[in-house]
Amino acid sequence: MPVMQALAFFLLGLPFAYLGSHLVIRLTDFEEDLVDGEEADRLLPWQVGAWTGRVRWAVMLMLPIFMAVAGSRFDILPALLVSLLLGALLVCTATDLLRYRVPNVVTYPSIALALLLAVVMPDADLIGAVIAAAVGGGMFLVLAIITRGGLGLGDVKLAVLIGAMLGLPAAYFALFYGVIAGGVIIFLLFAIGVVRRKEPVPYAPFLALAAIAVALFQGAAFAPL
Repeated sequence: MPVMQALAFFLLGLPFAYLGSHLVIRLTDFEEDLVDGEEADRLLPWQVGAWTGRVRWAVMLMLPIFMAVAGSRFDILPALLVSLLLGALLVCTATDLLRYRVPNVVTYPSIALALLLAVVMPDADLIGAVIAAAVGGGMFLVLAIITRGGLGLGDVKLAVLIGAMLGLPAAYFALFYGVIAGGVIIFLLFAIGVVRRKEPVPYAPFLALAAIAVALFQGAAFAPL
């Protein structure tokens, strides 16, 4: 049964990946925003040319794989709900990689959905979800102020979403792992010259992928394992 359910979720994830890819296109409007001068200087190697499509598809094609894992670990309804939020995290990953954006149109409804599920789903941890969302968002807001743009408000909203989705203590593990992974990878990008000093670097992918890993192996606030 888990194998068949995992296969079904993988197949279901393929059209969702296709829809997610087109949503990323609409949310980035890459060519429309591309201008000469200072804005063009901020572009990273994977944000131009054919690489934009490759990055978009590489990110969104993770969704069927993650949905298959969710299908093998959760019952059908929780697996569907977890998969929906995983898709939102992947969309934020792609938009931040391509245009330094964590769109409100994705994060705000996702936060509301995660908190609603913490209210209505059996065995959900509403208090943990609310506290994790508030504290995680507050911590990242402080970091955004301290780093003066090293972290953006999009990362703050993503931290709120991760907290609302995962609850306590899973959200803190996800945020911690994401910060550490992001710091290491960004340092390496600086070291090999891919990214220059004071050049913006997408941070949402590290937070999102850490949250996905924690959700799949430890469960969510509304769907404990």
